[in-house]
Amino acid sequence: MAEGKPGLQRIVAFKFKDGTSQEAIQQHMDDFAALEDSIPQILSYRAGETLSTSYEATGDYDVLHYATYESETAVEEYFNHPAHQRFIERNKAHWEQVIVLNSKVE
Repeated sequence: MAEGKPGLQRIVAFKFKDGTSQEAIQQHMDDFAALEDSIPQILSYRAGETLSTSYEATGDYDVLHYATYESETAVEEYFNHPAHQRFIERNKAHWEQVIVLNSKVE
């Protein structure tokens, strides 16, 4: 994505099943972060745990992943990439709920 050129920001929120170990959560975080090195369509990546404040609800989600892509086509290529499919297979047993939000960004 060239400077000033619109792109796509994708936010993926995960709620882990009750009883999911900290080790499994860390594996999930590490595995998702490793996708940036394996999938060239990911232009930038950040992630973190949700925070609860007195004035905002965090919803039911535990962690958020933020990734930037050049286009919707790039997101489709990322989604179907073998590394992403391996991430899903390796980690999905721990997910109770997942929500994905996409937004055009500049």
